[in-house]
Amino acid sequence: MATALTRKDFISDQEVRWCPGCGDYAILAQVQRIMPEFGIPREKTVFISGIGCSSRFPYYMNTYGFHTIHGRAPAIATGLKVTRPELDVWVVTGDGDGLSIGGNHLIHALRRNIDFKILLFNNKIYGLTKGQYSPTSEVGKVTKSTPAGSVAGISLRPADVLREAGIGSRRLNRPDRRV
Repeated sequence: MATALTRKDFISDQEVRWCPGCGDYAILAQVQRIMPEFGIPREKTVFISGIGCSSRFPYYMNTYGFHTIHGRAPAIATGLKVTRPELDVWVVTGDGDGLSIGGNHLIHALRRNIDFKILLFNNKIYGLTKGQYSPTSEVGKVTKSTPAGSVAGISLRPADVLREAGIGSRRLNRPDRRV
């Protein structure tokens, strides 16, 4: 009989390199906390990411992981899942990686309804480059790269993108309530 996994089993030996106070810490802690409840062996679990702060996630999970190129994590995850359907595949992406350069890959992965999970970290800014506006930034957002305010006519809302693709979603946090 297999030994039950604990949160500690999913914590890697890598130093976490996010900025102090970053919300990514809370997401990592919660994922590490809930993974044992799924009862899936670590060697059957894969986290795939693109580029950006959120995309360091696979390094911090004591599972298999793949840090891919910008915006392509859903495409890589699709290939892995269709060739190895027994694996528990997760995509970790941010608002820039997943909704900008990787927007089409994300939408097509949703349309195909491939059996993998997507964690989209939406901080409404490109955190890795320290402050450029992202596809989900507020219209007119003042940043280092847009001192007069962003010129984007709309701010993408991830839940709307999912809904239009025919997919339901859940959010970890809400602006009106702390989790």
